Amino acid sequence: MRTAGRWLLFVATVIAALALAVGAYQLASTSWDAVVEYRSPFVERAVPAAAAPGSSVASRTVFVIIDGLRLDASRQMGTLQNLRAYGVDATLTAPQPSLSYPNWTTLVSGAAPEVSGVVTNWHEGAAPAETLFDTAQRAGVKTLFVGPEDFDTLYGVSEKADMTFMRPWSGEYLTATYVDEVLKLAAAEQPRLIVVHLPDIDEAGHAHGGASPEYAEAVAKVDADLNRLVEGLQDGDTAFVVAADHGHIDTGGHGGWESDVVQVPGVFSGAGVAAIGRIEARQEDVASSVSLLAGLPVPRHSLGTPLAATAATASPQARQAASAQADEMARQYAIELGEDLPAEEQRYLADLANAAEPDPVTLVTAARDYRLDWDRSQRLTGIGTTLVLAALLTLLFIAVAAWRPFVAAGAGTVAYYAVYNLLFFVVHGYAWSLSAFNSEDLIGAWMNGRMIEAAVAGLVGVAVAGLVYPLLRSAPKGPRGTYLAGWLTLGPLVALVAQLTLAVQAGIYLWAWGLYPTWRMPDLMWAFKYDLDLVQMTALGAAVLLAPLVSYLVGRYHPMTRAPRTDSAAADQA
Repeated sequence: MRTAGRWLLFVATVIAALALAVGAYQLASTSWDAVVEYRSPFVERAVPAAAAPGSSVASRTVFVIIDGLRLDASRQMGTLQNLRAYGVDATLTAPQPSLSYPNWTTLVSGAAPEVSGVVTNWHEGAAPAETLFDTAQRAGVKTLFVGPEDFDTLYGVSEKADMTFMRPWSGEYLTATYVDEVLKLAAAEQPRLIVVHLPDIDEAGHAHGGASPEYAEAVAKVDADLNRLVEGLQDGDTAFVVAADHGHIDTGGHGGWESDVVQVPGVFSGAGVAAIGRIEARQEDVASSVSLLAGLPVPRHSLGTPLAATAATASPQARQAASAQADEMARQYAIELGEDLPAEEQRYLADLANAAEPDPVTLVTAARDYRLDWDRSQRLTGIGTTLVLAALLTLLFIAVAAWRPFVAAGAGTVAYYAVYNLLFFVVHGYAWSLSAFNSEDLIGAWMNGRMIEAAVAGLVGVAVAGLVYPLLRSAPKGPRGTYLAGWLTLGPLVALVAQLTLAVQAGIYLWAWGLYPTWRMPDLMWAFKYDLDLVQMTALGAAVLLAPLVSYLVGRYHPMTRAPRTDSAAADQA
């Protein structure tokens, strides 16, 4: 019976590890889909349309979005340096995720991803938030757009702008063609608002990295064409706004929180812009600043405020309209956060929204923090805490039932973490960041690579556990006879213990941020780690299939178990 029980334990350990792997895979898929399919509740509120400012500050406003331009690289562009000298040199902080679709939307709407509803590059259909193209159409302002066809998919520019020139995103150099078209159409049609997107620096960043000579060459090439654009449109009555959506890490890639990615240039110069030098601002502030310069209503879902350098030259009516819009959107944001809460919490957020003192940024921050704390208090009995308690209780049960195998498996788990993290942080130089992918089409291969490394690290952990296991016995036996099942169980047990420690970490994340984002994006550094924890749990399930063989071989050839022994079996019982 004792032998049968050991084999039963072996089977149960393998099944438990495989079940955790399958559960982790399903949870990872659910969590990924929950973010990709996020729907903003804020764009569904009946936010009043902002009032028109009355008149434009500049007779023409040129808004240039340079895709993938790092802040440090922008200071090597003579054209931008000249514009900065006569206007505003802003360091803009881009919201996360620092991906193209979300950040484009922030630039043209003033709404961060959790408000705009565009949270990934896989967003399908039109952006739900109101944009500069919408307000220009509503105000009857003649608009020209030149850039990739994605802007039509997201913002409907072919219907909302008076003139467009678009090309599909490709590997060829497009900036020169785009500048030629802007100059030609601007001369013929005299639009009051020109929006142009330049893609080529981003292409170089993905292909070669943000610190590469090829990236610097692309920056210099775009700078020369940007100079042609400025010289061709500069007439003393034109305002120029140049901003990047995101930067690139040195090795190429974006989407994460690195300063090279989220700290991007914003340059404001020309008619209606006061020369105030360097400032810090948010990417959300760009759309309202462009609105003031171009004489447009601020997009209704904007939570940004116009830069002082643009507001200083605007009329009191325009400044009041922009301020009222930001106040109203912040108020609606706070009210929305209380919509599905109990009456007491609703009243608190409504009172906060209707208080006279908080500025929009302070109000949004206070409301967000309050709702997040309330959500976490409700998740104390949710899936996250349940997962943590279940994992800890299972670890405790194993430790009490078989302390020697548990200690050996613990040593193997430590070795697993050491190998996996050495590969991840040191060998590859990765961080818990979406920037690690470089480009979206590499995500599958990248994740598969981490799964292979996790499986290999798991087998190393099994080998370490096998080396430690005999040290815990006075008369160790090898994987023979009645001891075979115990040695075979040790391999899956290492994978199971490692999975359970990862489950604890995943549970803490689920308590902090929840499984389904309903009104905000999670902290994406911790979300990335959470996803990797689930990937590791899945890979360790695959390692279970080879783990018994590894533990058997280590036990078979361990110097303490190779020679036959005659010790009493009773001395070896756990």
